[in-house]
Amino acid sequence: MKSDTPRKADPQKLVRFASAAFQAAAVPAGDADLAAKILVDADLRGIDSHGVMNLGGYIQGLRSGGINPRPDITISVGSPTTASVDGDNGLGPVVSHRAMEECLRMAKVYGTGWATACNSNHSGAGAYYVLMAAAQGMIGMHSSSGGSTVAAPGGKGRLIGNNVLAFAAPGKTHGPFVLDMAPTMAIANKLHMLQWQGKTMPEGWAIDSEGRPITDPTVYFATEGAILPLGSTAANGVHKGFGLLLLSDILTGLLSGDGGSMFRRKGAHTHVFGALRIDAFPTGGDFADLMDAMIEKLHATPTVEGAGRVRYPGERGNMTYRERSANGIPLRPNVVEALEGMSRELHLRLDDVWRA
Repeated sequence: MKSDTPRKADPQKLVRFASAAFQAAAVPAGDADLAAKILVDADLRGIDSHGVMNLGGYIQGLRSGGINPRPDITISVGSPTTASVDGDNGLGPVVSHRAMEECLRMAKVYGTGWATACNSNHSGAGAYYVLMAAAQGMIGMHSSSGGSTVAAPGGKGRLIGNNVLAFAAPGKTHGPFVLDMAPTMAIANKLHMLQWQGKTMPEGWAIDSEGRPITDPTVYFATEGAILPLGSTAANGVHKGFGLLLLSDILTGLLSGDGGSMFRRKGAHTHVFGALRIDAFPTGGDFADLMDAMIEKLHATPTVEGAGRVRYPGERGNMTYRERSANGIPLRPNVVEALEGMSRELHLRLDDVWRA
């Protein structure tokens, strides 16, 4: 019987393996290192659905010609604080990193910077890009739209992308604050994880192609099922989740000129990034102290028995990052199996990645 126990990977060695895989698919070394680092960063933060479990899909896209390994990324400046980035169908993490760098450049000079990005691909976890801003004492914002896996409230079939929203703010004693979410009940990779474990999903997460509720993730994949927006039902406020999905399409797809997840070709993604320099606001000098006071208020909030203290968004991820950096990244057997198959196909060595 195949073990279902995760294997622990050394983070730095996993980055090197992922970079070697990208380079084997004709990605230049610098871009390969960057994309590998961004994927492994998601695993370090416990965002396993956006980590190296996606590496195989990226490599497949590169080798098949679906992703350009050597894009000519171009930036068109619209104003001192706005820009548009054309990713030339490059790796999403590489395009996204370049776009956020441009936002930070503008924000350092003018107090804020915004950039749309089109002709891109799946970019991984949004947390990485907004944390680029937080690391420089700024507020970071990001949204990304792609695919079409989500149904409209009351609708049948897939209509709109699982459009993520991310936000980060620097802390002082505590932090950083990081909100990285899809305004939906689930994402496809989480359904894959449940499928691997032979588990069902809660009712209200997804529907089949006829709009009927399903709890078996295998049925979702076999019948072109659709994920439901956050809220799931009218009584629980599904219009709010759906509104956030449309907001993302407006900021990413419409503002970039691409049209959004309901119109573009399958696989293509668009993004938007923003950076705000806190000290550019007349009231910004109190920000760090107020952030600490807010978090301490959350921590001091009374809770029901067994609930533990109230955490701020990003707190668990920050703790997981420290723990996994020290002790290794646990990878599920299905992910390990996929990496092993990739290593054989690309003639790479994977054995050195694992910790005892």
